[in-house]
Amino acid sequence: MTEFQEDMLFKNVSEEDIQILLEILEKESNSANIWTKELRLLDPTTYKPDLIIELDDENLIIEFQSTEVDDKFSRRAHTYVAITDQKKSNDKEVNIEVISTAENSKQISYRVNKLNTFRYNVIGFEKYDGEKIINHIEEKLKNKKKITSKDSIYLSLAPLMDKKKNNNISEKIKRVVDILIELNQINPTGNRLSFGIEWLLVDKFVKNPELRNLLIDVLGEKMSAIYEYGERKEQKGKEEGIKEGIEKGMEKGRKEGKEEGKEESIIKLYESGMKPEEISERLDTDLEKIKKIINQ
Repeated sequence: MTEFQEDMLFKNVSEEDIQILLEILEKESNSANIWTKELRLLDPTTYKPDLIIELDDENLIIEFQSTEVDDKFSRRAHTYVAITDQKKSNDKEVNIEVISTAENSKQISYRVNKLNTFRYNVIGFEKYDGEKIINHIEEKLKNKKKITSKDSIYLSLAPLMDKKKNNNISEKIKRVVDILIELNQINPTGNRLSFGIEWLLVDKFVKNPELRNLLIDVLGEKMSAIYEYGERKEQKGKEEGIKEGIEKGMEKGRKEGKEEGKEESIIKLYESGMKPEEISERLDTDLEKIKKIINQ
């Protein structure tokens, strides 16, 4: 299996899924394209925004923030916009919006100098209930109801939608990762954007190194499988939908890849400190098989 690299984060994300994200952000655009890592790393020493989406009339930078914005952040945001504007390959204006777990929606005005004021929007998601969204998806899974792309994208952002002082964002992110892994068993290629968003949230907000590395490994392994599927599909020149491709295409290779990926997951989880019994429950795999893989 291909080792996960960060430039896989948003490759092959469907425009339909990007439109769902724009709906959440209350943005409209006939076309939308997410910049992948090689485009986002315009200046690796100082510059690595979370997400950039090229829309009809703007290049929109999106930043995830867990503390209230201040002048220091505004200076960084202004730098992001300036560098993107300098390096962009189109003639569209550059804007930035901040998705915040710490404050409600508002506009920020930062005075650069006497002649210039830098303005950007903070999106607080105050009209959403992250806990309710997570519970809703868990209930749909329990009752074996269809989980749509819209469901999974809202789910991936749910950890950012609770501003209670006792909100444990790391715990919510872990909970969402567990649900996404379960969704991946149902529809292995239907959650590209959701996995990419959650990878960013893990990387940015999970402070416990052991938990962070574990979640990144699990997400990375799943995203590698998704990426490989997309590459094989492209090479074959297939234009069928994901569902048809899963049902009819490369049955033997898919089974072998799934088995190989599960073995890698078992080893990584064991090395991170999980007991074989815990791994068995998490991956729904026979305990004796897990012990055999660990001891081989």
